[in-house]
Formats: sequence, structure tokens, C-alpha cells
Amino acid sequence: MIKTESQQQNKNNKRTIWLITGISIILIIVSVFFVNKRFLTLCYLNFKNNHFKINDKLYAQDRLLDSSSLITLYRKVKPINGNSNGRPSMASSGWVISADSLRKYKTACIGVYTGYEIQSMENRNNKYFPMIFFSITTNKKALIKQDFDSNPPVGYEFEDGPLYVWAIEITDKESHILKK
Repeated sequence: MIKTESQQQNKNNKRTIWLITGISIILIIVSVFFVNKRFLTLCYLNFKNNHFKINDKLYAQDRLLDSSSLITLYRKVKPINGNSNGRPSMASSGWVISADSLRKYKTACIGVYTGYEIQSMENRNNKYFPMIFFSITTNKKALIKQDFDSNPPVGYEFEDGPLYVWAIEITDKESHILKK
């Protein structure tokens, strides 16, 4: 059976369409990865390193207990009028956990794990960066209210909900510093 010129042309057209479709799909996947690279990296890091279960105790890192550090607690904020200029993110809640109080009570326990979220937080240059936050029920003995930092950013309001702590400030073990 001899193929006609039109059959050969149709075959070449189909190959071209499949090739263009395949390349387009690959480009879309690569662009989605690069646009969301930081978020995807945080998802991977959380999957790899977050072995906490609900109601596990969370402890402050040793480096925070060596000084008079304050562990900032965060809350979710949302734009007041739901406008598209602002985005939901995290902001300082005005509450901190004092390393001095933790040393006084001889425990590095800052609270109990209730979940995690990957949320953005605004830096000093008004740029948003995603970070991993753990939601906690706090150790009330070490909790201190800071009046100067207790208001949400302009144009935002606090959402009702738990307090959060930055995941890199947390460990799952009691500090050896306080065991002495």
C-alpha cells in the first residue's frame, strides 16, 4: 500500500501537534515550579522535618535560652475590607515568650503543638516571604504582653484563631541547659 502525499502530510501534522503540546506541558510545569519554588521547598522541608503530632510539647531551641531572648508569637492577619491590595499573612501578635521565664521555671516548653501553616510574612522592605509556622497552645507562665507591638499592620485586622511560632525556633526535646 502506497501512502499518498496527503496522508504523509497528515502524519507529519499530528507529530508536530504532539511535539508542540508536549513541549508546552513541560514549559508550564517548569514555570509553575519556578514561580512557587520557595513554597514548594517549604512544603518539602515541612514534610521531611515536621514529625510533631497534635498535643506534642514544643520546646525552645537552646540558642534562644542562652540569652534573654524573646520568642515572638504571631497571629494571622487579613485585609480589613478584603481588598485585593493586601493579602492574608502573619504579623506579630504582641505576645512573646520570655527565655528568662523559661529558665526561672526550669523548662524550655513553650506550649503544645496544634498544627502548622505555611504563611507569608512581610519583611521591612514590604516584601512577603513564605515561612513555616506552628500553631500552639502556649505555656502561660512564660507569656508576656508587649504593648508596643500589639496592633496589626495598617489596613489589616487580626483573625480569630491560635497563636503561631516560627518553626525554626522549636525543637522536640527539653533543653540540656535547663537540666543542670
